[in-house]
Amino acid sequence: MAESEAERISRSLRENNRVVDADLSGLSFEDYSLDGAQFENCVAGDVRFVSGDLSATIWKDCRFSRCQFSNIRLTDAAFENCAFFDPATTSGCAFRFCELKEARFENCNLSMATYFVCDLFDVRFTDCAMRGAVFERPSFTHSLGEGSRARKVVQRAGHFEDCNLSDADLSEADLSSCSLIKCRLDNADFNGALLVNAALRGCDLNHASLRMVNLNGADLRGADLTGFDLTELESYSGVQISAGQQHHILRSLGIDVYPEGE
Repeated sequence: MAESEAERISRSLRENNRVVDADLSGLSFEDYSLDGAQFENCVAGDVRFVSGDLSATIWKDCRFSRCQFSNIRLTDAAFENCAFFDPATTSGCAFRFCELKEARFENCNLSMATYFVCDLFDVRFTDCAMRGAVFERPSFTHSLGEGSRARKVVQRAGHFEDCNLSDADLSEADLSSCSLIKCRLDNADFNGALLVNAALRGCDLNHASLRMVNLNGADLRGADLTGFDLTELESYSGVQISAGQQHHILRSLGIDVYPEGE
């Protein structure tokens, strides 16, 4: 009798904790101990993966089409050259109530993906396509317990580098202390977001929507601030900019800047 795909996956996991060229559509992550498992060139379509622990798993060249990940632990998981976007339907995957703490995504297509109430502390996205992604009530915070004054010590971290977040929806998100370096953020929606002490160096913020955004202490050096309107912000105390960006900032206040001697 021919071995089924589910049986082959199970055997591969038992023998070497590695699965290659498999269709994961019938896989239940709850059925296996997958800590540290490796998946290469695997596919899944129109699947709802519910629960399970995928901590420290490694994924390379995998393709997920219109999939939903719900209540999945992806702590310290690594994704390289993976796609979570279906170009035929222009649909992305959904992550709901997932733990993505310290997860790493490198050269992945996460366009149109949604992150709903996910733990994203210290997540790292590098060279990823994330156009149109939606972050709804994300958490980039981590509590270390009680501090010296009987108060909880909270860390905040999240890393995006060389990512395309054009048209992304980050409205109302708390991105305080997050790092967004050399990212495309043109036409992104940041309305009502907190970007306190965030690093946005070298980002394209061309016509991003920044109404009622708190940019206190944010680092905007080298960013494209075309269309930037200082009057729309909720607060911008201590914001950092480069000398060449002054004209964008002052123009929003109706002030024109000219070279010395003119």
